Amino acid sequence: MGQLDRLIALAEKRLKKEKNIEKRVVCTSPRKNGFQYYLREKGKRKYVKTKDLDSVRSIVQKSYDESVHHVLLNQRYQIERFLKLYDITAIVRTFEKMSEARKQLVEPLVPTDEQYIEEWYDRHHGGQNTFPMQNTYMTARGEKVRSKSEKIIADLFDKYKIPYRYEPMLELESGQSVCPDFVVLNVRRRKTLYWEHFGLVSDDEYAKRTLKKMNIYEESGFIIGRDILFSMESEEAPLNTKMLERKIKDYLL
Repeated sequence: MGQLDRLIALAEKRLKKEKNIEKRVVCTSPRKNGFQYYLREKGKRKYVKTKDLDSVRSIVQKSYDESVHHVLLNQRYQIERFLKLYDITAIVRTFEKMSEARKQLVEPLVPTDEQYIEEWYDRHHGGQNTFPMQNTYMTARGEKVRSKSEKIIADLFDKYKIPYRYEPMLELESGQSVCPDFVVLNVRRRKTLYWEHFGLVSDDEYAKRTLKKMNIYEESGFIIGRDILFSMESEEAPLNTKMLERKIKDYLL
């Protein structure tokens, strides 16, 4: 829904600029060389002179922007409602209920979870960040990560059987490439998300880079909770594993 969200954001940006434009009823009638415009006041139509046409144009533009904003929000609601009801596992179960003998003769329309996960790993590769590792920590899966917090996060993915890759390469719509900390898969929804952990937000320079990176994601159409998840910590607020587990259960299971 990246394009839809961008259109909603654009409509809301327009409406913010138009917030002081008064709501008026604009009437029209055809004439020889185009149209004549009127403003309705106290049940009567007031003729709009050519020199005042810009104000009428602003009123009609705002009315249009309000209408299209309403349509876009309704479209997003309908899509989100459909996605909540859509259950791809019901299709998968049709194949899984078959006997092993019959499975040997059938090519499923939708791959099983095991097949999908295997294909997902083939499409997503880790270890793409070329920046040297200064310190390394070994995960339960036997992979090296850059921080103790990233090890904790990776081990939680492993605990909940969340397929993941560490430091994949992600090319954004702008053509810019970034390396999120993790790419993860919600198997039930067959939805790929990215996970960024920011571990030094109490440091001013690090915090500035963090905000810049978060803005880059948002400008590329990434929605928190739908496309990307963030976790943070500082010296005053260390990593909260209970919060991490809750986020994993809410978004990845």
